[in-house]
Amino acid sequence: MANGGFGPDDGILGVSGGHAQGNFYDIAELYHGGPDPSGRIPAGLVLIYDWGCTIWSLVDFRDPAGHMWCSHQGELWAQGITLAEWLIGSSAGTVTVDTLLDSQPAVERVQ
Repeated sequence: MANGGFGPDDGILGVSGGHAQGNFYDIAELYHGGPDPSGRIPAGLVLIYDWGCTIWSLVDFRDPAGHMWCSHQGELWAQGITLAEWLIGSSAGTVTVDTLLDSQPAVERVQ
């Protein structure tokens, strides 16, 4: 089995001794290190892929289906796909930074 390194572009992060992505070397260490000091990312959502520009894909380990989430600029939203669908889509080019950002719910501003 692979230890990261598969999926879009650079590949997803591995665990200790596995595939690194940029400055990130260990998915478990990143999770336990508290990747979100604001507390907006609930426990059980694990950062697996850095798209750049503070855009992260996360997998929900609280759910056996492994639903995917996206985080960008302090916002977090469900992608409506599973990890398996995300891997297929990112390999096929249908899951991209643009599609992730297009799926971000609009925030209503109160004036």
